[in-house]
Amino acid sequence: MPTVAIIGAGLGGCALLAAMALRGYTVRLHDRDDARLGAIRARGGIDVEGLFKGFARAELVTAQLAPAVDGADLVVVCTGSTHHAEVARLLAPRLKDGQAILLVQGGTGGSLVVRNELKRAACRAQVDVGEVDNYPFSLQWPTPTTMSFTIRKEWLQVAALPAARGPALLARLAAVLPQAIAAPSTLHTGLMNANGILHVANMVANVGRLEAGGNGYRFYAEGYTPGAIRVLQSVCDERRAVARAFGVELPSIHQWLLDTYGLGGATLAETFHRLTHEPTGPYQWTPTPRSLEHKYVTEDVPCGLVAMAALGDAAGVATPVIDGLIALTSSILGRDLTREEGRTLEYLGLVGKSVAEIRKTFEDGP
Repeated sequence: MPTVAIIGAGLGGCALLAAMALRGYTVRLHDRDDARLGAIRARGGIDVEGLFKGFARAELVTAQLAPAVDGADLVVVCTGSTHHAEVARLLAPRLKDGQAILLVQGGTGGSLVVRNELKRAACRAQVDVGEVDNYPFSLQWPTPTTMSFTIRKEWLQVAALPAARGPALLARLAAVLPQAIAAPSTLHTGLMNANGILHVANMVANVGRLEAGGNGYRFYAEGYTPGAIRVLQSVCDERRAVARAFGVELPSIHQWLLDTYGLGGATLAETFHRLTHEPTGPYQWTPTPRSLEHKYVTEDVPCGLVAMAALGDAAGVATPVIDGLIALTSSILGRDLTREEGRTLEYLGLVGKSVAEIRKTFEDGP
């Protein structure tokens, strides 16, 4: 079984450590903040209940990048999309032929960001780069060394850049993600990006409730009122129109929820309610942020909506609601999430390219 280096010791990285170690992978965990690692290092791993059961042993828990990555077959990046470029720059001098980088998740354009940075760094190692379109599990994490897996998402895509390497990358993940399929390209995974669709509309529609602090609400079941659902559906429609311009067909957000969780109702409102309140509902564990200064905005706008709007501009597809959400979140936070942090056409290296050229870049690499 492969040796895996997981970069990032948040919930996503630690849960992948648990899932992969229990499936037979040799797993190392890295985070540059050593304070996040102490409990897992002392325990030697994580105790797991729920869908998976057992003790997930970590071979190495370290704040040093080199020992985590050296000799690893697969480097899984769980730092959040806003850090992809920085991680790629740090990895570039350490990579060796035959290694693979997997972004969990890629946001929109994540693999292209990594490829661009490796190219700028003159990295000569022949490595695979790819991404997952969504996080594969839902879980509880009551203590740093205990977790309980509640849901395995059943609709999951993996893509590589170049696209032809997708099946090879997927093969490395078969033991831990047997339900995953190889997407035709990272345009498919990037434009799927359900986080950018589901999170931002809810946050903006409920900004007053968020900032009131004490007036917490169940994020999906109560936050998605009829008006907020209409905004969500408009964002989804615009995203699907952009995708069609590039030859990519995507499911509606409602169909994606039904396919992913196998739990829902006839309407989005009913589905959000069941996903939150049913005993097996994954959203019962979703906390409600206290403000827009949260990854649901600070990551999902610049690494999701900005990139979708940019691709829309390149294809001549209008995205007025997406543009409005970008403008509103920037105004509320007091900074330009497009210019300062966003995955614009310039940031992605796509300025001046036609639709056909952009498709080719996402299929063959920069």
